[in-house]
Amino acid sequence: MRCAIYARVSTILDIQSTSIDNQIDIFRKYAAQENWEIVKVYTDKQSGTKENRPGLKALIEDGKAGMYDVILAKELSRLARNGKLSYELRDICQFNNIHIVCLDNSINTVEGNVQNFGLFAWLYENESANSSRRNKQAKTAKAQRGLFVGSNPPYGYRSDNGILKIKDDNTPNVVRRIFEEYLSGKGMDTIAKNLTEEAISTPAQVANKINASKLWHGSTIRNILNNPHYCGDLVQSRSETITVTSSKRREIALENRVTIEDTHEAIIPKETFNSVQVLMQSRTRTATAPKKHLFTNILYCDECGKGMWYKANQKGYRCGGNIRHGPSFCPNRVAIREKELIEVIVEDLRGLFIKLKEESFKNTLLNKLNKRKQQILRDLDVTRSEIENLKAKKLNYVNLYTENVITKDELVEYRELTDSKIKTLQLKNTHLKEKMQECENEDYAIHIDNKLKDILALKNLTPHILHSLVEKITGNKNGHVHIQYSFVNPLQDT
Repeated sequence: MRCAIYARVSTILDIQSTSIDNQIDIFRKYAAQENWEIVKVYTDKQSGTKENRPGLKALIEDGKAGMYDVILAKELSRLARNGKLSYELRDICQFNNIHIVCLDNSINTVEGNVQNFGLFAWLYENESANSSRRNKQAKTAKAQRGLFVGSNPPYGYRSDNGILKIKDDNTPNVVRRIFEEYLSGKGMDTIAKNLTEEAISTPAQVANKINASKLWHGSTIRNILNNPHYCGDLVQSRSETITVTSSKRREIALENRVTIEDTHEAIIPKETFNSVQVLMQSRTRTATAPKKHLFTNILYCDECGKGMWYKANQKGYRCGGNIRHGPSFCPNRVAIREKELIEVIVEDLRGLFIKLKEESFKNTLLNKLNKRKQQILRDLDVTRSEIENLKAKKLNYVNLYTENVITKDELVEYRELTDSKIKTLQLKNTHLKEKMQECENEDYAIHIDNKLKDILALKNLTPHILHSLVEKITGNKNGHVHIQYSFVNPLQDT
């Protein structure tokens, strides 16, 4: 049988008896005894209670693709310390005719040994819950001694055995600048935009997080302004995971947080920090929610793909990416006037409605629809070809990873990017099929006529009519707009 090996450790600090290399050595010997062919080794360095593990996700996807016949793991806990996940994995394997063999005797479907599966699944999750509780208690005790217990120290600090110390780089100055600019009247989004424009490293980049964004956001600025660590106080245990099997967190009540004052050198004076908190509260009270306008969530920038925002002073829409992050992110500074866009759409729809009333146009409509049908068929072929090419490339990258040509991180990054592209193409494929169905509808003229029956009497383009007839609008940096209707418009060239 073709065998897939799965090895996992919770952290890089796990002892040798549970190391990945040690597990793989055991599996190779076992596979050799059973005369199994090892086709691939999957590994993770994450908790077994979590589902979002790159190695586990790849294991499941490749299993569904029929790349192997049996999964070999040291213990059921290596695959999952989460009862729900354990059963889901078992069911996935059953549906795809894949065997599971765990060397702790929890399950061996090759031999029909499944009777202890439920017991082991419960024991491992219960063990994880106890371990999590002990870990929380240890962190709380450490926090009460005035030591930092987070995984990443605050931006501008480094952790020296739990003591926060100001870094010898530019990050503390960035923190000071954020507080100063906010007090001077600048908004969080404006501060974030300026930092992005100057290519200053974000907290995620400094922490070397995977797929860290180079863009500063208003929410990042708010988190820094709200963090009491910057005035020398440690406030910890501010949130906790809801359960050991979930990544969702909940806020802990103020009175239950661990607060120790003056534990480390401050970047921001307490007077400044307190002034910022008062100012943030006053701005929050007077702030109003942004008003949604007619083309909100339907008008997008053709350059960067971001939604376009209504600007009252320009009576039109501007690229949200340009407004928030500046021209280095998107060069589109053109405002699309709302009044002019309404006129274009209304004239389009009225023109089609009038044409549909003409007998001569109805006689030629079939030819026009046939031409559109041929174009849609070509688009469908291109889309299907692109999807197949992306799937082939995914498999090719798996082979490159198996041959140690690329790293696991590179494989994960490419797979996520490719999956996103495939999903977009599949949605496009669905829309094209819907348009194809319209072209084949013998009562097309009557169908569209009913959709447009209120257009002649229309004085204002209402949100209801807009969203029922228009699928998406894009505008580019030259001010040109492209309107994508939710139906096949025979008057449109493309």
